[in-house]
Amino acid sequence: MTWLIISTLLAASVAWLAYIVKKEKAKQKEMRNNHFQELEAMKELQKASMETAATKFDEKVMLLSESYQREIEKLLIENEDIRKNYRNQGEIITHQILENFKSDLIRKKIIPPDEMIIMANIFIPEENGNTRQIDHLVLLSTGIYVIETKHWKGHILLGLTRMGNHKFSFLAELVDSEKEETLVFDNDESGALTVKTNENPISQVQQAAVILSNYLQSQDITTWINTLVFFNYDEKEVHDWSDNSIVKRITNKEQLQQFFINELTSKDRIYGAFQLQNIKHLIENANYM
Repeated sequence: MTWLIISTLLAASVAWLAYIVKKEKAKQKEMRNNHFQELEAMKELQKASMETAATKFDEKVMLLSESYQREIEKLLIENEDIRKNYRNQGEIITHQILENFKSDLIRKKIIPPDEMIIMANIFIPEENGNTRQIDHLVLLSTGIYVIETKHWKGHILLGLTRMGNHKFSFLAELVDSEKEETLVFDNDESGALTVKTNENPISQVQQAAVILSNYLQSQDITTWINTLVFFNYDEKEVHDWSDNSIVKRITNKEQLQQFFINELTSKDRIYGAFQLQNIKHLIENANYM
C-alpha cells in the first residue's frame, strides 16, 4: 500500500513537473515569438526610415543637380551672349576685368551694386544716320566713361606725326600731315618684322564720346563724357607721343582699376542709382533706333 501511494505521488510529481516544463517551454516559445516579432517590426521601421531618408536624399540630390544644371546653363547662355556682343577677344577680356573689379568694389563696400553699370558693344545713332560702336560704357556715380579697347601686340607708336618724333623721321612721308597716326611693330610667326597702321584710338574714343554726348543731350541729359583707351594685350609696349591730354591711356588692368578707384574717391557724386538706371535705359533704347 505504501509503495502504491509512493508510486502515485511520484507519478503525480513527474506529471506536474512535465506540465511545468511544458508550460515553461510554451512561455519561452511565446517570448521568442514576441521577441522575433518585435525584431521584425523594428527592422521594418528601420527599413522604412532608411527608405524615407534615402528618398529625401535622392530628392535633395536631384534638386541640387537641377539647380546646378540651371546655373551651368545660365552661365553658358551668359557666356554665349558675351561672345556674341563682342567683336574680338580683347573686348571679352576687358569685360571680365570690369566685372571682376565691380564685384571687388561691392565686396569691399566701396560702391553699392546699383551704382556701377557696365555696358558692352553699344551702338549710338549719329546725326547722319550712321551708328557709332562703343566697346564699353561704365556708368558710375561720378560720371560716364567710354572705354576703347585695343588688343594689340608688339611695340605701339601712339601719336606719331610728321612734325614730331624726329627719331622716326624716316616715317615722315608715310604718315598723315594733319593728324596723329598709330603704328604697331611686331613679328609674324616666321619672325619677320611686321608694321601695321591703325586708326588713332584716341581720335576714335573722342569721336564716340561726342556722339554719345550729343545723343544724351537730345534726351535732355547734359554730361561730360570721360574717355579712356585701354591697351589690354600682355605682350606689348606703348610708346606714347600724343599731345592729347584729355583721353586717359591705360596699359594694364591694375591701372584701369586704380583709375576708377581714384574717380570714386576723389570726385563728387553727380548721379544716384535711379539716374544711372535712366541713362542705361536711354542708351539701351538707342541700340534699337
